[in-house]
Amino acid sequence: MAETNAKSLASPAHNNNIDDELLAKQFNNGDDSAFDRIINKYSAEVAAFANRLLGWPGDVDDIVQDVFLAALLGLKKFRCECSLKTWLFTITINECRNYRYRQVLRLKIFSKAADKVSLSPAHSADKTPMENDTFDRIQRAIRALPAKYREPLVLKYLQELSTNEISRILDISQNALQVRLSRARKRLKQDLTELIEE
Repeated sequence: MAETNAKSLASPAHNNNIDDELLAKQFNNGDDSAFDRIINKYSAEVAAFANRLLGWPGDVDDIVQDVFLAALLGLKKFRCECSLKTWLFTITINECRNYRYRQVLRLKIFSKAADKVSLSPAHSADKTPMENDTFDRIQRAIRALPAKYREPLVLKYLQELSTNEISRILDISQNALQVRLSRARKRLKQDLTELIEE
């Protein structure tokens, strides 16, 4: 029994949580270099996660900066109830939601302006050579999912987080998470039927 406890205490996840707590405490005690270590430890994962959530656009660097700015401002309130990674992923989801909301507003403003200006049909007929590519089709299908389905899908299959971590990040029950994942898979299957049958 004592051997089992010693193994669980030495697990990478447990050690990672201890490292996270230590980094947070060092920062809160005035060690600014602790925040640099947090950025070095998690920036690549935050960037990959944001990239996948947003559908691979080029604005990920701005999102990552916003995430770590929010983390810098909020780290004094971090209570170590979850890992820093889980906390940063929660911030990332919120920043991505804000980004997508701003994009929708821009599109609405642009479309209203475009309605006033007559566009030639030649402009709308332009297509990129990547449209027939399988990877591009999958990206578009994921990007087309509503956020409530896209976020758990990305967290589960692309970020490979546990159900418990995802539930905590999204602030939903594990049952609700399973329902969202099931619906996301069903929609993707419908959207990619031609691709699956090829």
